[in-house]
Amino acid sequence: MEAVNLLPAYARPGHPWAAVGRDLSARRVLKGGSVVACVAVLGLGLGYAYERSVVNDRRASLADVQAEVAVADAKAAPFRSAQAAAAARMAAAGTVSSRRIAWEGLLADLSSVLPRQVYLQSLSLQSPTPLAPGAIPAPTTPAPGTPTPATTGPSGFSATGVASSHVKVALVLDRLASLPWLSNVTLVSTVNGGTTLSRGDTFTVTAGFNPIGGAK
Repeated sequence: MEAVNLLPAYARPGHPWAAVGRDLSARRVLKGGSVVACVAVLGLGLGYAYERSVVNDRRASLADVQAEVAVADAKAAPFRSAQAAAAARMAAAGTVSSRRIAWEGLLADLSSVLPRQVYLQSLSLQSPTPLAPGAIPAPTTPAPGTPTPATTGPSGFSATGVASSHVKVALVLDRLASLPWLSNVTLVSTVNGGTTLSRGDTFTVTAGFNPIGGAK
């Protein structure tokens, strides 16, 4: 039976690497291993110390940044409060503007439908939905020396005028009913004062008032 050498080629006798380490004693090997271990531990210690120093520096930088942010936030607080107040005022102004009633347009419509030989002595218009809490309704503007018109009440529209005849009074009612912002036009009273316009039929009319639906 032929013997078989199971050692690798570099460990077989006669190979240059086979003699490496044979002359080393166990003490020298242990000493070298200790030195290598110490170097490795020292390297790990230095690496840990460096990384910890980096972490501490970054934490310090983060704390400084957070302190600066807190100071800037405290300085910006009054400006944010003023901005919020301005935004609230702008929103309120926009709401009022969107609900504003074009009184000049309504009065122009009213004057355009009144027939000839008819004039108003007093007029009262009151919006059913005030623009803001405590809003003052539209003032009544009676002519000097004329009787006080009937109260507006829930109708919102009240007018007192003089027409040359009952026919003109009926025409006034018909013309007022054609206005889109008036409804339920009602003749409250009429008094025959004479045949001329200055002493004609004095009438009082009331109606429902919805300026949003008919204002131009």
